[in-house]
Amino acid sequence: MKKLLFVLFLTFATSSIYAQVKANIGPNGITYANGDSYGYYIDEIPGAVSYEWSVVGQGATVWPAWDTAIDITYSNPGGYIVRCTVTLDNGNVQVYELDVDVWEPEY
Repeated sequence: MKKLLFVLFLTFATSSIYAQVKANIGPNGITYANGDSYGYYIDEIPGAVSYEWSVVGQGATVWPAWDTAIDITYSNPGGYIVRCTVTLDNGNVQVYELDVDVWEPEY
């Protein structure tokens, strides 16, 4: 029984260690400030009661999709940080970030 409890504890404890914000971007992997929408998501974290998304940088519009995903439209090139703040059922808060470089559109 102790081994089972230990394994379950490790499963929950390590599942959030590997969580990260991920991007659903095109095959070339380049993000442009051209009005296109780019998707971002985080895998569901056990024990999470809320996911709050934000973007650091000027010129980003966030379109909520569902708790673990958003779409973003960029209007200005530059560096951005896509941030997901996760609140767990025990009250702990974890912050996950992804740096995004946004380029001027190529016409």
